[in-house]
Amino acid sequence: MSRYHSDYLANEINTLVLKKNARFKIALIYPNSYAIGMSNLGVHSVYDLFNQSLDVVCERVFFDPKKKQLFSLETGQALKAFDILAFSISYELDYFNFIKILKQIDLLIDSTQRTVRPLIISGGIVHSFNHLPLANYCDLIFVGEAEQSIPLFIKTLAEFPNINSLRKKNDFLQIFSNLDGFFVPGFSDPQSVKPCFVQDLNSFPVSSKIITKDTEFSNTFLVEISRGCPWNCKFCVTAGICGAFRPRSIKLLKQQIEQGLSLTNKIGLVGAAVSDYPQIDELVAFLREKAAKISVSSLRVETVKSILLKALAESGQNTITFAPEAGSDRLRYFLNKKISNKQIIQIISTANNFGIRKVKLYFMIGLPTEAEEDILAIIQLVEAVSKIVFVKASIGIFVPKPKTPFADQPMADKNILLKKIKFLKSKLALLKDVDFNTANIKEAKISHLLSFADENFLKDYLTKNQF
Repeated sequence: MSRYHSDYLANEINTLVLKKNARFKIALIYPNSYAIGMSNLGVHSVYDLFNQSLDVVCERVFFDPKKKQLFSLETGQALKAFDILAFSISYELDYFNFIKILKQIDLLIDSTQRTVRPLIISGGIVHSFNHLPLANYCDLIFVGEAEQSIPLFIKTLAEFPNINSLRKKNDFLQIFSNLDGFFVPGFSDPQSVKPCFVQDLNSFPVSSKIITKDTEFSNTFLVEISRGCPWNCKFCVTAGICGAFRPRSIKLLKQQIEQGLSLTNKIGLVGAAVSDYPQIDELVAFLREKAAKISVSSLRVETVKSILLKALAESGQNTITFAPEAGSDRLRYFLNKKISNKQIIQIISTANNFGIRKVKLYFMIGLPTEAEEDILAIIQLVEAVSKIVFVKASIGIFVPKPKTPFADQPMADKNILLKKIKFLKSKLALLKDVDFNTANIKEAKISHLLSFADENFLKDYLTKNQF
């Protein structure tokens, strides 16, 4: 095993013990770095779902562009040693890493032309709003939530012990072609594909399976407290692709937290907006009673309460994150994000009173109806907040997404975006106690194209661009 792998494994707590006599070997591939992949609760969940089956042994693979060959983390095996290559994809731009991985192992060909082994499957949030971009390269794509789909896939796989011909492979894939939660290229009607949603989240607890310092949330036990979002902001895919807002039971969450505290004293709460959880006060009180250090994935100004801010500060959290998205009340209300600058400043002042000294603010430019005064309002809001706490402002670019009210809106012109970014940089650079970063316009444009791409886009892109 390489030093690369042993270093990561040495820093892991609770790494799964692999089964030696499993019938099927699955490589769970996250086409980005270890740090990003192991910060993703979806990776933990899928890894656990696969390994729950006695018939399956699942090992992790992460993409390192510096490595000429990829090997599994647990045993250092090459990808072609596995029966199934299972990709977990969270971002459209990681499609390109998917392509690089298949090229590296000489499998970048249409799935209909490949030999039977390995089977290539993919899942992840990107497939929930567009399941077509990888259609030429995958045998099967999971659409929606995988907690019910993966056990069904494994159960069916066990009934096909010898998929040793194209006919048997096609017979196997045909079974999923009309089921919710699956898209089988060449068999499913692309227009009829429906995502699978878990109705009872309490039946499928989701939390960190492995603790490590080598992630964004160092040595933190992450717990998913809810799914979906009740707010329906016009630009956001969460409400459109993640189903109805579903909180987990407080009893289950307390049980998971108890398990996590046996591994680490750091607990991270994960949800579209943690402060939306209906029993957040009780949950926070429980965490403080257990002397846990608390972190949260995101907060909403409308729902965040003093008890949560106080608990975050007392447990050592120095930074909180809000996403105003727009600088002006008018534009923010148009987005269906009905919070005012006055409310934002008030809640940040409250956080500061409890000892929180930094705030991250996420904005977007290029939004529909955006005017010059809306760009000026970003600077004004950042300046007002910087007089209270240190500000890290992130300036993103509006990218229309399928299944949102803004799906048919155009992206802003490149030159207009450049002008706005240049202006924002010049003004924000003058402010004291402010740091900022701006999105990459080219990446935003490509992300937009991929969000609405058909099954031939990547093939055509690779033909026209050196890659």
